[in-house]
Amino acid sequence: AQVASSPWSVTDHASVRLLSTTEAVGTTEDVLLGLHFRLEKGWKISWRSPGDAGFPPTLDWSGSENLSAANISWPVPERFPILGFETFGYKDEVVLPLTATLTQASQPLDLRASVDYLACKEICIPYQATLALRLPAGMPRPSAFVHLINRFAVRVPGNGAAHGMTIEKAKTSGGKNRLLLRVTATASFPFRAPDLYVEGPDELQFGKPALRLSDNGNHALLELPVSGIEFFKR
Repeated sequence: AQVASSPWSVTDHASVRLLSTTEAVGTTEDVLLGLHFRLEKGWKISWRSPGDAGFPPTLDWSGSENLSAANISWPVPERFPILGFETFGYKDEVVLPLTATLTQASQPLDLRASVDYLACKEICIPYQATLALRLPAGMPRPSAFVHLINRFAVRVPGNGAAHGMTIEKAKTSGGKNRLLLRVTATASFPFRAPDLYVEGPDELQFGKPALRLSDNGNHALLELPVSGIEFFKR
């Protein structure tokens, strides 16, 4: 097995493995890992909120040793229309960064992960992968995967404060036949093709926003159609 990597779990449409940024655990409580997917051409996996269809990858860490918690982060997804549905996810290749917190710092970390995910093209196929990775005690030398994991870790959205971005207002407008979510935002730097992914109740679906920029691009108005509201009127 390659140092700091589990073997690939391979199917006809996707491959997945577990990576670490370091070859050993070091002395801190946290280790940065990555769940690495490679997808065949045209196939996709879901973001944490998949949109109108799909479900995101989930992990079960039962059987792991010296693992207190593992928190997953989500790089910005792409939009994929599938059979009239608006879905969010990833194609080609993605690494989902993971922060593993050790029960005992400086002690070896044995990871066992059962991964459930959905690979989609015109159809969606559920898969399950079983992955294993051991990180010994010792100096946390950077692994061969540190740059790969960091390339996707920097795509995890923040709160926009570094760019002076503020969400000024979010409100709904329109009637029961055409409901819109209107979001206004400002930033210290001009927006460039901003997009908006809304997470809410599973019964609601939020379409692709219409965009209006003003103030030399520093002010954005995004209007998203909302469907599924009839569920709450039953």
